[in-house]
Amino acid sequence: MKPDLSKLSIASERVKKLREYYLKNSPMVVNRELVPWKCSHSLYLYTEGWLNCAYAQTVKLRRAEAERYMLERTKPVIIPGELIVGQPDFSPFTDEETEKFKHYCDLSYHAIPPARGRADHMALDYPKLLNLGVEGLITELKTARDQLDIRDGTTAEKYEFFQSCIIELEGVITLAENYAAEARRLSESADESEKQELLELATVLDRVPAKPARTFREALQSIQLFLYSLYGIYSAGRPDQYLLSYYRRDIESGILDEESAQELIDCFCLQYMNNMSAWAAAGFMIGGRDPEGKAVENELTWHFLIAIAHTHIPDPNVGFCVTKETSDEILEFVADILKSGHGNPQVWNNDAVTASMLKNGYEPHDANNFTHSTCAEITPIGCSGVSITSPYINMLKIFTDMFMSCPDDIGFEELFARYTKAFGDWCDNEMLNENLWQLERSRNGTDPARISSLVGDCIARGKSSDAGGAKYNFIEPNMLGMTNVIESFNVLSELVYEHKSVSLSEFKKALADNYEGHEELRSTIINRVEHFGSCAEKTNRLAKRVSDMVLETFERYKTFRGARVIPGAFSYRDHESNGRNTMASPDGRLAGMPLASGSDPVQGYDRLGPTMSLCSSAAWQPARFLGGTTQNIKLNKNTPSAAISELIRGFIKTDDAQMQFNIVSPDELIDAQQNPERHGDLIVRIGGYSDYFTRIPKSLQDDVISRSIGE
Repeated sequence: MKPDLSKLSIASERVKKLREYYLKNSPMVVNRELVPWKCSHSLYLYTEGWLNCAYAQTVKLRRAEAERYMLERTKPVIIPGELIVGQPDFSPFTDEETEKFKHYCDLSYHAIPPARGRADHMALDYPKLLNLGVEGLITELKTARDQLDIRDGTTAEKYEFFQSCIIELEGVITLAENYAAEARRLSESADESEKQELLELATVLDRVPAKPARTFREALQSIQLFLYSLYGIYSAGRPDQYLLSYYRRDIESGILDEESAQELIDCFCLQYMNNMSAWAAAGFMIGGRDPEGKAVENELTWHFLIAIAHTHIPDPNVGFCVTKETSDEILEFVADILKSGHGNPQVWNNDAVTASMLKNGYEPHDANNFTHSTCAEITPIGCSGVSITSPYINMLKIFTDMFMSCPDDIGFEELFARYTKAFGDWCDNEMLNENLWQLERSRNGTDPARISSLVGDCIARGKSSDAGGAKYNFIEPNMLGMTNVIESFNVLSELVYEHKSVSLSEFKKALADNYEGHEELRSTIINRVEHFGSCAEKTNRLAKRVSDMVLETFERYKTFRGARVIPGAFSYRDHESNGRNTMASPDGRLAGMPLASGSDPVQGYDRLGPTMSLCSSAAWQPARFLGGTTQNIKLNKNTPSAAISELIRGFIKTDDAQMQFNIVSPDELIDAQQNPERHGDLIVRIGGYSDYFTRIPKSLQDDVISRSIGE
């Protein structure tokens, strides 16, 4: 079951050269401000297509025609040595194109119906794509369309949906044909070995994604080209499950060996460097359980873990799902990878997540078959209309606004009740906005229509995921600074209401002054209060109370699509941007400083080590927050792998959902901040994703350093 690690310990020369090329030439790496949709020719072609397709009968059909126009005219990009292809065209515009592009950008902003709510962020039904191919999807859609009675006007919406998918999927086939033609064109001037490789690539592209995949390479290429064509953020689901039959068949037939399979996987993973937006995340999950609940740990689980070490890049954002049946051998291997500073994988408590999904109405098959849609948000694979991280809600700002206006003689219970109401009022307005956005999406769309051909039950219902056709349609808003609020209540409870060492009015004055002139109070808060993170019964109980309040608040909502609202409590990187606009808070945080980076204790307050920190977080049962939670663990590089794997074993016995590791010393981070040229490869975990430390803003660097001090 396990591949021969001795043969796969070092990346191939091809993979090393491709990685070096991407690092030096990828706009996604060199210029972190760029995103594929805006920096490539895609927006140019899509807008031009929109202008040329005014004949379409509806806005959704016009969107589909614009998508096809873009796909048919997209320039194929093939980098020498690539075995898996499909990335944006970053070539410079001509002077004429530059002028047109400025005009198109203005038009796209003012004339094209904008995207509303959170787009993409889901995993599609990849086994269906591999089994049917795009041509098979088109056949299925045409059959459904042709069964409609077009004389019955009530079928018009279904007709529009089926036809939109068909139009776009035809564009995907043309895109693949153009890639195959480009590979053949390049072969004409290549040397003999390169010529053969390019012709083999062309043969693969002749086949997929148009037709069903037959080989492991065809399956990887089919997934990559389809996802690339979407210009969005999509999880690749659970590839160690749906690719396994292709892998084993090719190994048994002799057309593939372990080394060549690893090289293909490495090349697949390297494509994320040009296909992933700056400061964003996309990836896949491995391990865990299959849809029937059986434990998964196979050859591909190992191969995808090895790819993390071979490629050493922030994306793909790999989630490693752990169960009580996960072997010690693979856990120690994961620990070794984490100790090597790769930033991946995240570790997921598979069964705790599944249990939470079952409680929230997911069917068992779908509750086992989940993914982190990008960073840490939990969505079902192949049937998701779930809208994630929309909106972000700054819980701490709501708290400080409430606190500064409350009466000076208010009791603790009244204070908590006042905050509960303020939080609820804020959420009322946010959810109204989300529902209006879903209403607009049902009318004019946001996501490409073709994704819905791989989202159950869209074809059966004759509705796109934007129109509510998916099987599941929850909204997952994200709570920022929840542990800051927990800690603020904790500090006020102890200093104001128990010890009575400071009054509410004095506390308000300290916050208004940003603790200037109140240094003794801040020192007391930081050094003498027992903080959340120490696993003390009082602070754990308070954390559970605040988290319960959040869940209870969202239980009262129903979305435009008739679904429930299930929050998350992680950051991505918004803890830094929201912190800039939040005044000082009772937890000792200064104005403008980042909020807590995840669902773990406030920075610097997990002083008793990772075990106590995990116990504290587990007390409020983070797995209930399917919108995503992140537990940031800091460890010394000298920590034995066995100790890390034992920490993970303990973690999966709790109701916590996710943990991620930064195993790097504060001294190394500080040196990297001062001498970035020495640390270009240093990868760190932020709020749910990984990034190159030297390429994130200083404020985020400072936040990562603050989370590492005291290791």
